Amino acid sequence: MLRVVLVDDEPSARRGLRRMLAEFPDIAVSGEAGDLESARQVMHEVRPDAIFLDVELTNGKGLDLATDLPPETFVIVVSAYDLYAIDAFDVAALDFLVKPVKPERLETAIGRLRERLPPVPSTPDNNVSPTLVTAQGRLQFKTSSASILVSHDAVAFLRAEGDYTRVYLENGQQHLANGLLRVFETRLPAPPFHRLDRSTIVNCAQIQRVNWHASGRSSIHFSNGSNVVEIGRPASKRLRSILQLSGG
Repeated sequence: MLRVVLVDDEPSARRGLRRMLAEFPDIAVSGEAGDLESARQVMHEVRPDAIFLDVELTNGKGLDLATDLPPETFVIVVSAYDLYAIDAFDVAALDFLVKPVKPERLETAIGRLRERLPPVPSTPDNNVSPTLVTAQGRLQFKTSSASILVSHDAVAFLRAEGDYTRVYLENGQQHLANGLLRVFETRLPAPPFHRLDRSTIVNCAQIQRVNWHASGRSSIHFSNGSNVVEIGRPASKRLRSILQLSGG
């Protein structure tokens, strides 16, 4: 069951969306809010898989909430104004729905959510993924043609590619590994590994420098000089906070 929260300052809009979501047996509306303060409280208590977020709220912008959400929470923006579409995708929204929401567009959005949150298969061995093992500071993963074992220090960053994860090594090599990024996240130590957004995990111990751009985006350069990853504003904000806490 996928848990979602509805944030809209119009009760009628929340009721309408809740009725439409009732048609999806695997979706549970676990909370609702009509303003930013209430939304933050609900998100903290519920920790949903996704949030349906209106842009214009009575006491602020809904997108301000989106930048504070943990990377594992997907955002589906709902607005009467399509001019907010660019802003929505700038905060890595999974989808953008225009009010009044059409059933076929909602079905598409739910389909995208299902694709991003498939069930993680369990195995008899304490639910360890058969494609991913960590032990004694090392990470073992499988590709289509090999089983690879590397030290944690050798990993610069990881990026999601659909149902796979691309592992970028400090020496410049990269491998397309079997397994979702969120599975890797559970197997890597934090620190130094931190998930910055829905598609990126970085090894902060391998960061050489960060170029902070005026747009709010940033470029992360790693120790060997060949690996560079670009991240958006919410991820940049999260990285800055992590580096400040670690004294970096």
